[in-house]
Amino acid sequence: MSESMKTAFWLIGIFFVVLFIALGYTLKVAFENQEPILDESYYEKGLDYQAHIDAREKAEKLGFVIQSDLFEKSSLSRGQQNLKWTLVIPAGQSVDRNSLEFKLILDQPATSKYRQIVDIKGSEASEQNGNLVFEKEVTLNRPGYWDLSLEGKADGLTFYKAHRLVVN
Repeated sequence: MSESMKTAFWLIGIFFVVLFIALGYTLKVAFENQEPILDESYYEKGLDYQAHIDAREKAEKLGFVIQSDLFEKSSLSRGQQNLKWTLVIPAGQSVDRNSLEFKLILDQPATSKYRQIVDIKGSEASEQNGNLVFEKEVTLNRPGYWDLSLEGKADGLTFYKAHRLVVN
């Protein structure tokens, strides 16, 4: 075999070794960073879907509203944030604070890796003018779009508000 042929075989062999190493590294990175295809609560969300919608519509018809200046903003700065919202309780209505539970969900649309779910009890709220005021500190370290969802449940009613923000 000629010298140039040996050199060609060595180069092709080295190329294939590098190719397999690169393939192995790519697979390693892919498996370390993979996310599930379905959201963890996918099936849970689907259960009693119509009942959930009916409870939300019932609360809206009765006049319950979630208010916050958060829903007017288009952006927040990165870092520690103090999120504050009010559950407006209409005249003649009441909510059992002991059964009231809120779930604050902060989620980036492209990934569930940085999702934050904060559970808040009704007993943590302060009362102002007959309404319940909630306050929670969260940390938003990553820039980009974030979906903010508030969902409260009490006495067969569901209170819901969602908004998309940009974190700079």
